[in-house]
Amino acid sequence: MPPAKNHAGVVAKRQDVLAALETGMRKPELVDHLSLSRSTVDRAIDELQEASLVERDGSHYVTTYAGRESLAAYEGYLDRLDALAEAQPVLSALPPDVDVDPAALEGAQVVQSTPAAPEGPIEVNVDPVQRAETLRTTSPVVAPRYLEAVDNLIESGTDIELVYTEAAFEALSTTYESALKRVEAAADVHGFVTDRPIPYIVWTAEVPDGTISGLIVHDDTGLVGLINNDTEAMNEWARTEYERYRADAEQVY
Repeated sequence: MPPAKNHAGVVAKRQDVLAALETGMRKPELVDHLSLSRSTVDRAIDELQEASLVERDGSHYVTTYAGRESLAAYEGYLDRLDALAEAQPVLSALPPDVDVDPAALEGAQVVQSTPAAPEGPIEVNVDPVQRAETLRTTSPVVAPRYLEAVDNLIESGTDIELVYTEAAFEALSTTYESALKRVEAAADVHGFVTDRPIPYIVWTAEVPDGTISGLIVHDDTGLVGLINNDTEAMNEWARTEYERYRADAEQVY
């Protein structure tokens, strides 16, 4: 088998042939299936055999275990690149040292704020959040739309924890004093304040049909966008991030 670098190059170059040979084909069938010349197919088969990615079985050629796993790894790599590219407009507003697990982005819903619909991303979250039986969220930003959502959850008896930054809790205490009194009076709502900076809202909610989590990004101009997902990768990342801020925060109600 060639060195790993060359191996990766063979997989990338011959991805279509590898995919076609997962169920096995003769060379003439491969020519017709991929609309390639016979000489191109011959070269591809030679390269893949040399890399131990394809083997001959009678008159057919079929991928080896290494071939199947290499193809799956390469396709997963491409999917992750696509997910990063789609999420980049939202992630680009974060500080450069923020670490978001790329696996959490695969298959995620990405919604950007636009001049025509600056609150559009928040509206996307209305349904999953309002169905929440438990909600854990950081709160580096306090805004009327968020407070309204919390009020609705209080009425439905949702178990809520919020971890504020010092600045956000100060804003809640002074600008939204009546809202603070409502959450302080709610038996199922608990608030915490951390002296650490929180670069985004990260939240995770248990809903009747599972768990959904995400992050919401703001910058100095307002809401940038959100990224939501219900995969285990996103849920695990969001739980870990929330607990990281919750661990050393002081309970205030």
